[in-house]
Amino acid sequence: MRPLKHGLKSRTRLWLIALACLAAIAAAWHFDKYRKIPIEHAINPVWWLRHIEGTDLYDPTFAILYHGNPKYHEVALTIDDGPNRVYGPQILAVLERYHVPATFFVVGVRVKDSPQLIREMVADGDEVGNHTYDHQRLNKLKPHQIANELRDDDVNIFKAAGVHTTVMRPPGVQYDDKVLHVCKALGYITVSWTDAAKDYLDQTPGFIADRVLDRAENGSIILLHQDTPDTAEALPRIIEGLRSQGYRFVTINTMLGHLGVQPYVADLQESSASAHGATG
Repeated sequence: MRPLKHGLKSRTRLWLIALACLAAIAAAWHFDKYRKIPIEHAINPVWWLRHIEGTDLYDPTFAILYHGNPKYHEVALTIDDGPNRVYGPQILAVLERYHVPATFFVVGVRVKDSPQLIREMVADGDEVGNHTYDHQRLNKLKPHQIANELRDDDVNIFKAAGVHTTVMRPPGVQYDDKVLHVCKALGYITVSWTDAAKDYLDQTPGFIADRVLDRAENGSIILLHQDTPDTAEALPRIIEGLRSQGYRFVTINTMLGHLGVQPYVADLQESSASAHGATG
């Protein structure tokens, strides 16, 4: 019986060690006010392996950007859900005052409503990305509906400012393999994020700025939104804080270039048909 008891003790010891590790991770996550590492990553050994190897930056199979090149002391400001008539001009004024570029992921119905803001983005040197026509969750749609959402948004952006989009972000950053296949078939690179301000919640400008600054690192993709007054108020502090740390601000296309990735402009009318056939 001695070997059996010894085996049970060994397994019990292993379980206790595993539980202690999980408890430590959970406690660290709970008390980390700004959530530097999402809990689903912190407890996932595969993510840590990819993170250590550096393969969590860009996935060419699905054409998705997760993180910029950590060798460059740069960050990308990405601002979703515009253009917003009220807060959009305030955010653009801040960016122009500090001579900082941003990447705006814009919604087609709002583009139709405020095309002059898209023209101003382009004139200021900002990048315009696709955020669908009417902000539907793409993982709930059929492939041809996903393609239509992207095509219709791009058409309105081109009408407003004469530019096509090469990068996109799914609303809510919700996607699956189906969404990624359609986006890639249309020539898009899907853009995720690393540093979310949580500004779509009822947060103070101070919290938004502190959260962004606390989580920033080389290659950060900062996720902000354009339809809240708190974001516009927090933006100067975010820019000043990142500059004081020596960060350079770049667009997503520049960040992709530093990973050796070159986006291209697709013919959305033709490639949408290709997307339908490729994805069923």
